[in-house]
Amino acid sequence: MSAILTELALESQIGVLGSMLIDPEVVGSMLHQLTAEDFIEGRYRNIFQAFKRLQAQGKTPDPFMVNDALGGNYKGILAELMELTPTSANAEEYAGNLRRRARQYHLAELGEQLAEAAAQDLDEAQLVVDKISALSCEKPGVRIAGLRQCYEAFLDRHAEGKQPPYFTWGIPALDDLIYVEPGDFIVLGGYPSAGKTALALQMCLHIAEKKRVGYFYYENNDRKLFDRLVALKAKVPFGKIKRFDLQEEDFEQIVAVQNSLTSPDLEFVDASGMTAGDVRALALSRHYELVVVDYLQKIPGSRERRGSSDFERVSEVSGDLQNLGRQTGTAVLALSQLSRPEKGTKSFPGMHAFRQSGQIEQDADVALLLFREDENDPANQVRTFKIGKNKEGEAGVSLSMDFDGKTQTFSRVFPKGNAAKGTAAHFAAEGRKAQARNRSSRDPGQMEIAELKEEHKDLPF
Repeated sequence: MSAILTELALESQIGVLGSMLIDPEVVGSMLHQLTAEDFIEGRYRNIFQAFKRLQAQGKTPDPFMVNDALGGNYKGILAELMELTPTSANAEEYAGNLRRRARQYHLAELGEQLAEAAAQDLDEAQLVVDKISALSCEKPGVRIAGLRQCYEAFLDRHAEGKQPPYFTWGIPALDDLIYVEPGDFIVLGGYPSAGKTALALQMCLHIAEKKRVGYFYYENNDRKLFDRLVALKAKVPFGKIKRFDLQEEDFEQIVAVQNSLTSPDLEFVDASGMTAGDVRALALSRHYELVVVDYLQKIPGSRERRGSSDFERVSEVSGDLQNLGRQTGTAVLALSQLSRPEKGTKSFPGMHAFRQSGQIEQDADVALLLFREDENDPANQVRTFKIGKNKEGEAGVSLSMDFDGKTQTFSRVFPKGNAAKGTAAHFAAEGRKAQARNRSSRDPGQMEIAELKEEHKDLPF
């Protein structure tokens, strides 16, 4: 370990603890911003933890109380810390330096561990890499904002008239309904073969015109994915591409759209065997603004929790992808399988249908559901695209989308005929169920007024 790095980290620790000892007013702020792991010197870590225990007991720590809490053996060390810190006015600067120095120290420490592990066991080395990745994107400190601060920031934002950098999806109706910002977690769920991958690729190509996108695939390969994009942009039949049956006019169309196929900042990543931690590490190194995962249930659990159930694994992966966005500011779009309804029954999927874990529903900022309205009619390519969850807007809204398999293209349609009847019938049935529940729950003591029938016309009331 570098002697200079160690000395700088020690200086920052002395400044923080000295400030806390001579000025009780800064104790709360230091305890909010720092953790015991920021103190690399054992004695100083013990002093910080003593402050934390006393504060938790509702006491205002002073040097005598801290010494007593440490068994009365720290009198000399505490006096030295106070002597070396002439003022607490620089406490915030000391804290910022300490966080940076501590991370540098721990990264150097992990670097040494990685060198040792790599020479012996690859799995052990990968565990160290995961720790380095976690430390690299660790959220510094706690942000606390009062209402006046929020009010003033609100006025400033809207006075500028500049919208946040919301993601657009190439589907105007969807852009008007969901407001996805950097760091948000979006889930696109669908039954197998509903068209999740095709829709995600269409969205990604649009987003990659302005942002850097990493598409992590656990199935398919980059050749198959790019074939879909060629069909989408050149409008060349997908079947001809797969059969290698392209004619001269097909090549002309493909050459004509070369720029729109090659200029978007989209990369395909073979993610086979990669954990959510691996995805995060690579996403940070490649500076992706949107990470797409195809698909969530295929991601293995962390190496430390191998052997856990599928429910536990998928729940862990969902939480890790949410944290990827929260901690790094990278938006995440995860494709997810939905559980099919029982055979012989027709069911429009809801949020409960995410396969293997309800945690996906809890973690998502936006959840989108894609499904055929008539699974038994292969000729009907109309899909319902439903906003199942929308933290920043209206949920429950459905769009009808036509899927053209020849060109792998989704486009907005307004349903009519059987498709419209199917949707209308579904929501009408839901309304009838609600009315039936209301009738069954009616208070039996309530009076009901009804018009008398013809045979009761002679009654005097």
